Order: sequence, then C-alpha cells, then structure tokens
Amino acid sequence: MKRKEIFDLLDPINPCYSIGEHQGECTEAYVVLKFDNQQASMNNSQCGWQFVHVFLYAPLADITVLDDMLEDTQKVLKGNLEPTGDITPELIDDEKKAYFRRIKYKIPKEVI
Repeated sequence: MKRKEIFDLLDPINPCYSIGEHQGECTEAYVVLKFDNQQASMNNSQCGWQFVHVFLYAPLADITVLDDMLEDTQKVLKGNLEPTGDITPELIDDEKKAYFRRIKYKIPKEVI
C-alpha cells in the first residue's frame, strides 16, 4: 500500500498530513503519517515489512476526541495495514497544545 492510498483512507475521517507539514497549534483533530524503516523477513531476504506510524492529535480541550480518533483510525485501516500492537499511551505535545497517540502498522514490502 502506498502513501497516497493511506492518505485517501484517513483523510475523510480527519485531516491527514505528512510529517512536518502541519503548522501551528492543534485547533482541530488531525492525523500525521510517517513512514519508518524497512525490515527484511527472517524467512525471506527479498520480502519484508515497511513500518508506518500514524500519529493522532486532538486539542487539549477534550481527550475523548482522541479515543474516538483511535477507534475510527483502527477501523478504517483494518484489512489495509497490519497492526503491530504498538500503541503509545496518551501524551501531551506542549508545542502543539494537543493530546496525541501513535499507532504503529506494517505493510508487506519487497526489500531491495
């Protein structure tokens, strides 16, 4: 699955940005997509995984928005990306004045 396809899934439920693209404080819920390292499979050196981080940001006014975002994001990505089970606890981004969480997914990928 390519970046654009993931954006197209996430953007209808919350505005979706690339890392570093969102500017200023968090005034409405949004998502940031970050592609991370690739890892070869233990059984096959030509196939592996591409890791993707989905950051969820919600204004400090209401943490329940973050709970809804987590549930909605997991639903829309189910069957498209494989969850790793790695989900951070709620944290506060002082610069953005937002609550945030990160969900880590993996995508099957040919390793070159």
